[in-house]
Amino acid sequence: MKKFLAVVGITSMLFAANSADIDKKLDLILQQIQQLKQEVKAKDKEIEKLKKELKTQQKEIKNQAKKTQEEFAIKSCDKIKVVSLKYKFKKIVFPYYELTITLKNTYPKTVVYLQGNLYAEDKDDGTKVLKDYIDRDIVLKPGEEVTIHKKHMVDGDLEMYLKDEKPENLKLYFIVTKAKFKDGTWLKCGLF
Repeated sequence: MKKFLAVVGITSMLFAANSADIDKKLDLILQQIQQLKQEVKAKDKEIEKLKKELKTQQKEIKNQAKKTQEEFAIKSCDKIKVVSLKYKFKKIVFPYYELTITLKNTYPKTVVYLQGNLYAEDKDDGTKVLKDYIDRDIVLKPGEEVTIHKKHMVDGDLEMYLKDEKPENLKLYFIVTKAKFKDGTWLKCGLF
């Protein structure tokens, strides 16, 4: 029995020693877990900071792209669209047309002064049957239309062709030579 008690005593001493070692190892593991948690929190903060920086950069890129797109749009000379052209031929002393022109602004800015040429071409053969010069102060907001009434003196045989032509057989377009925008900027096209 003494042997048995000795074995039990030694076993309990070993178990106690192992229990202390296990506690130390568990404490060490818990410390490492805490350290890893702190590192994860630090990395999470770093990730959040990087996400914020990324969002800021994305906004800057989007704003720059919009600005560049607007600059290209403003530099274009064909952003005034002809919505319709109505005309009546008159011949009192000299032949002329009474024109009713509807133009639409597709620039991203308000146009306050417009100068350019209205063209009407035959859709079939591309012959220019009308070229009318427009030069006027105007308030034309983006996407809006304006109707202009004016007289056009006939100055060539091809323009006489217009009186017998149906409007749906014509290709209409307007080329800007100068435009002033509400913000004070100017666009000049085709001027050397």
